Amino acid sequence: MKRFLVLSFLLNLLLAAGMLFAVNRVGGWKLTVHRLFHGESAMYQHRKSLFERMPARPGAVVFLGDSQIEQCEWQEMYNDLPHVLNRGIGGDHVEGILGRLDEVLRHAPSRVFLLVGVNDLLWGKSPEEIEPRYRDMVQRIRREQPDAQLVLLSVLPVNTDIRSLQTDNTAIQALNACIARIARDFALPFVDLYNNLTDATGKLSAQFTSDGIHLNGLGYAVVKKQVEVMMNDE
Repeated sequence: MKRFLVLSFLLNLLLAAGMLFAVNRVGGWKLTVHRLFHGESAMYQHRKSLFERMPARPGAVVFLGDSQIEQCEWQEMYNDLPHVLNRGIGGDHVEGILGRLDEVLRHAPSRVFLLVGVNDLLWGKSPEEIEPRYRDMVQRIRREQPDAQLVLLSVLPVNTDIRSLQTDNTAIQALNACIARIARDFALPFVDLYNNLTDATGKLSAQFTSDGIHLNGLGYAVVKKQVEVMMNDE
């Protein structure tokens, strides 16, 4: 019995040490508690406030979405265009995009490429729950900027062999079906990025990712090829 208690104590001590190390790595207790009780991290607010301080760029091409948008250098990718704005924020979701549309629409963009939704799935929302608010987002952009070309990009596949995630490609495909339906209802272009990035098993190909969810340079080269079709569509 004594040996069991000693072993239990040592295991709990190791667990506590591991938790302390993890908390320290993410910024300490105060930041950890803040992240637990606030829907938006400090980094999200920092990036959002930066966008709001930037000058208006009438007629800009805007890439809008979550980390899949944020992590690409769109301006360099399309350096022949005068104004290409990256309006991606890691961790963003449909409700978050709705909450910052004012900043995007003040540019009176000529084109908006929209990619969002995987974080909603990661946080436990179903495609059916996501669809109405996604539709609200599209409706507002169309209403306030009717001359802008709005292009809906499919949510990208994931590879759960590389990284354990709280969603899977079945849910992503269901959400993409919702997005494609919204595109049809509003007579908007829908770009299927999903099927151009999968391997033979239907997962995000390992050649395009290191973490199972975000794209590397080769993955963005595939995206560029698909998006360029819309860029050249006058």
